[in-house]
Amino acid sequence: MAQYDFTVKRGKPIDSGRLKKDLNKSASIAAAAAFSEQITKGPMLQRCPVCDSAKHRKLLTVYGFDYHECNGCGSAFVCNPPADEALSDAYRSDYYTTANKVLYANDSIIDYRVAQVFTPKIEFAIEHSSASKKTWLDIGCGVGEALSVAKGHGYATLGLEPNVMEAEYAAKRFGVEVRQDYISKDTVSKYRGQYGVISMFSVLEHVPDPNQILSDVSAIQGEGDTLVIEVPHFPSISTMSQMTFPNHVNRMMHPPLHLFLFSLRGLEGMLKRHGYKINAAWLFGQDFYEMISTLGLFAPELNQSKLLLALSPMMSDLQAVIDSNDLSDEVLVVAERT
Repeated sequence: MAQYDFTVKRGKPIDSGRLKKDLNKSASIAAAAAFSEQITKGPMLQRCPVCDSAKHRKLLTVYGFDYHECNGCGSAFVCNPPADEALSDAYRSDYYTTANKVLYANDSIIDYRVAQVFTPKIEFAIEHSSASKKTWLDIGCGVGEALSVAKGHGYATLGLEPNVMEAEYAAKRFGVEVRQDYISKDTVSKYRGQYGVISMFSVLEHVPDPNQILSDVSAIQGEGDTLVIEVPHFPSISTMSQMTFPNHVNRMMHPPLHLFLFSLRGLEGMLKRHGYKINAAWLFGQDFYEMISTLGLFAPELNQSKLLLALSPMMSDLQAVIDSNDLSDEVLVVAERT
């Protein structure tokens, strides 16, 4: 287990079956493959976009995209990402909107997501925040779960979400203010100095240049302000499962939607470069669910077996073992602007 100069929490109970109850994994994988395979791949990158190291090696190919592991920071990244226009088209596609309606903008699971997924995350962020201003900007706010919880804790909130479906769902479901906007050097001046807390849940892995958005966010915040980031973590049991079955991926190593999976060391170095120090990190995930549900594709009898029936009540306990060994597929960090 790695040692860090900040607080590290490990493990978070979650009912993956409940979160994924409306998801047909086999159909989801088929749709993910068809979506990714038709996107034109770009030229190979020479340097790691996380730490700028020229030393990296190929891990695997998923749907025509090559993931590499950086020797410098330990993160994984898509080495042949598509052009910016093709990536923008991907996020405007019917595939992306349909998938997010099932997983996020879904009335049958949204209350569970707020109570069991986002409430613990926001409370962890508040516990380790150094910010004095009770104002919260959630960049890439999705369907608004984080904003809802932060608002309930007394923060004045604003969400930025370019996806029209998600922005409208957040405003209607939770009554939060959401702008169809994004952070860039052209919009920094609109938000500078206003927000004690800025959060980006599942954002950095989607952008071609995570250092640029961190530079822009850093320009918005001042000393003592808080930045909350959640990203896919590497390495993890989920990614090891996907490296074993690269033709059966619908999350985590799903290119080009996930251009990056970050090591905690890589994330720490990137934040330091932009004027932040990590106060606390939290490692958790759905690795055991990912592994067992993938195995069920190859052995359908597993899905109706006594083995799965016996394992199901232990899912959180088995995931806790994975988390305790720093092999979770998600990491949340709370950082302070220095």
